[in-house]
Amino acid sequence: MRLTEDKVRRIAERIVDELAERGVVDYTDRNPTARAARVKAVYQVIIDDLQAEQEIDAEVERILATYSRTLKPVEQDVLRRKHKEEVARKRGFVL
Repeated sequence: MRLTEDKVRRIAERIVDELAERGVVDYTDRNPTARAARVKAVYQVIIDDLQAEQEIDAEVERILATYSRTLKPVEQDVLRRKHKEEVARKRGFVL
């Protein structure tokens, strides 16, 4: 995972707080326990998304490993991006 769990938690807290500050969401229950539950829900969505992308990356690496010749770095980048978009689309994942 590219982000530590602590960073993801801080991002989740920021999202929850910013939504309230900007008036996008009006939380009826403003106690700390309710906020913690909201942060946990956002945190879990982010973690699930990161894990799905990590699985896509692993599949792309397996695909690239099947190529019979050694790829130049530029070719690898282009093919990695192409395959990642294709695998994500097949899985219904938006990058």
